Amino acid sequence: MTYDIFISYKRKSLATANNLYYRLTAKGYSTFFDLDEMKKDNFDVQLLNYIENAKDVFVILEEGSLDACKIGKWEEDWFCKEIKHAIDAHKNIIPILLGGYQMPKAETLPDELKELTLKNAPEFSYSFFEEYLNKLIEKGFITAEPLASNKATSVFKFYSNENCQVLKEGKLVCSLEGMADKPFYLPVSRKGDYRFKCINSVTTETQILKQHIDSDEEKDVDIQWSDHKPFIPDQEWPETTQISGDTYIVTLGNIRFKMIRVEGGSLEIGATKEQEDCAEKNEYPAHTITLPPFYIAQFPVTQNIWELVMGYNKSYFKSKEEKLSSSQKTIPHGVWVTMGVLLGMFANNLDSDKGHFPIENVTLDEAKEFVRRLSKMTNIHFSLPSEEEWEYAARGGQKSKHYRFAGSDNIEDIAWYRDNANQSTHPVGEKLPNELGIFDMCGNVWEWTETTAHSYAIDVKPEGNCYIRRGGSWWHEEKNCRVSRRYASDHSKKTSGLGLRLVIRIK
Repeated sequence: MTYDIFISYKRKSLATANNLYYRLTAKGYSTFFDLDEMKKDNFDVQLLNYIENAKDVFVILEEGSLDACKIGKWEEDWFCKEIKHAIDAHKNIIPILLGGYQMPKAETLPDELKELTLKNAPEFSYSFFEEYLNKLIEKGFITAEPLASNKATSVFKFYSNENCQVLKEGKLVCSLEGMADKPFYLPVSRKGDYRFKCINSVTTETQILKQHIDSDEEKDVDIQWSDHKPFIPDQEWPETTQISGDTYIVTLGNIRFKMIRVEGGSLEIGATKEQEDCAEKNEYPAHTITLPPFYIAQFPVTQNIWELVMGYNKSYFKSKEEKLSSSQKTIPHGVWVTMGVLLGMFANNLDSDKGHFPIENVTLDEAKEFVRRLSKMTNIHFSLPSEEEWEYAARGGQKSKHYRFAGSDNIEDIAWYRDNANQSTHPVGEKLPNELGIFDMCGNVWEWTETTAHSYAIDVKPEGNCYIRRGGSWWHEEKNCRVSRRYASDHSKKTSGLGLRLVIRIK
């Protein structure tokens, strides 16, 4: 199979590539962009063959797309390889510049890619996507000819008020992110009835959509999901909240959680002396960081708080209490919440959150949504910790005794891990805390950070959809639960050993 148009893109530009593919296909152009169509064992050869046989190659560029050139590793980057192959094969290259991105200067690119800077790129706008394509066709930027036999007669335009996936005949059609104000175009070649299965990416709620379409019709398909915000106080929280003291406690309905103040200062992190025998390459070099004071949650986020805020709980391991229905546990709409003094997490009594299991099986996007909703509920700006904040706190900050783990050189004292967890998470706070009184920073569940994957050794801006998680989990061996252990995962990753912890940054 050959294609007249090839779309080259970084994974961060997938949504645009997807939309471009379906719009071109709807106009009758033979277009390739889906790697799933290729055999996995020979994909590199196939990919280059598709480029060689194409007439036009779209190259989608945005901030960070060509960062591999900055660090001299462009030859290892498949996106750059595709561009080089298109140049070498003398293909008609059509750049698409996203988010105000400007074509880089020739001197910033290797000789093999400099020709890219000579290509014209009409100004792109999501709001005028169709007009943009028509302009490319009108001005002769696209040299391929549409095939009348391939041209779609009709188009579905999908919108959604929350993240979801749309399937047709069991095959994924599209993924809609957030409030899908940019519709996803699905061309169809016949009139009649269509049946789509839609799954909410956050709650797993499922809908079956039956749609009818006539020839030469564009049909808007709105996917409406219930608003999963069971706890919304009628009264606003104070706009100015003074956060002070060694601890700060937030009372949310009948749940309280504690934040512990971490004094600012300088501390060496990474492959420090006590870590060196097990340190991985990405922990080097050890280096000193300096941070201002901040607050960090005493425990990882537990399932009772998560369910109160999000309205669902998809954790793999649940206590008997967490298995109660949402209606039994959540606070009715309109109940005002009092505020104490701020944060630690999880308890039925008013002193601790012990006895509750950590939330797990959540993606980074879900974790960020939880943080957003909690911040909106309380008018307190919560965040996920940065990688530096996490390690600084795990090591004990200015009270650090330079332990191998968070609070001890003996992992049995402070963590649930492979050798003692009995293949499960455990309620938070059952082990000893570290020097700052923070629990479960090693073992039990990994914790998402907001830091994108990068190397300590190379001074380059991180890019992509991979983020650092820290701390190890119930199913990891001892060496992977050390305070310096770094692990990168795609933002869509979710496992029974991956959760989150909160911080509050002091302005």
